[in-house]
Amino acid sequence: MTVLTQAQIDSFNENGFLFPLRAFSPEEARGLRDRLEEAEAGAEPGTERAARQALPITCAWAWDLVHDPRIVEPVSAVLGPDVLLWSMDWFIKEPGPGFVSYHQDATYWGLEPHHVATAWIALSDAGPETGPMRFVPGSHAGPLFEQDDTYGDHNLLSRGQVVKTDVDESKTVLAPLAPGEMSLHHVRVIHGSEPNLTDDRRIGMVLRYCATDVRQTKAQGDRAILVKGSDPYRHFEMIPRPQEEPGKAERELARLHGRTRHRALMED
Repeated sequence: MTVLTQAQIDSFNENGFLFPLRAFSPEEARGLRDRLEEAEAGAEPGTERAARQALPITCAWAWDLVHDPRIVEPVSAVLGPDVLLWSMDWFIKEPGPGFVSYHQDATYWGLEPHHVATAWIALSDAGPETGPMRFVPGSHAGPLFEQDDTYGDHNLLSRGQVVKTDVDESKTVLAPLAPGEMSLHHVRVIHGSEPNLTDDRRIGMVLRYCATDVRQTKAQGDRAILVKGSDPYRHFEMIPRPQEEPGKAERELARLHGRTRHRALMED
């Protein structure tokens, strides 16, 4: 299990990101990729992304995974002892022109205060040719900028959002990862990524964690999973561990949760 040193915590606080951290072995990363692609193959055409995002609600293995101390302990080191999992996503960059424009997650997630960090875990090679994330050091400590919703061609973000500030590329930091390695980044840090120039999918398991004092400001009834400590605030409804995979109750909860999260992410 990775335990962050004080120097690593200080680096995260100063820069807004930290990498690389070993979360899983290459063999474990391959196994998680297999589970993901099995879930994709079993989804109705056009619903693959929703099926991926719903995995902690519909599959016990995914609910257990987001509690894994190899992920949660480094997250807790930067967020504090009481931690919620707000969402699981899978950022998949197929070979081709797809890119991610420079943006700040805090602008549109609706989570406040900004005690939020993302664990980005590579399940495939995320080396320099695959279009790994690129960060602007220290930008999390600056202003939260407005963003243009471009809905641009090949932009992989939900709105094609672009932060309204000049980014000096010479001062950005590329964050390549090997399979099973992880990066952490702050919800306010400016980041983006370039196209995948390889022949394989670049697959990142993206886990968004927050401290329990965080609340959702854009939609009622948002949900989360308590992964460490206690939650005296109760700002979120708790997602229970799935009993069937996937059972009727789990599928219905996933449907309702998807609607709630869509309202939060897409509301201006």
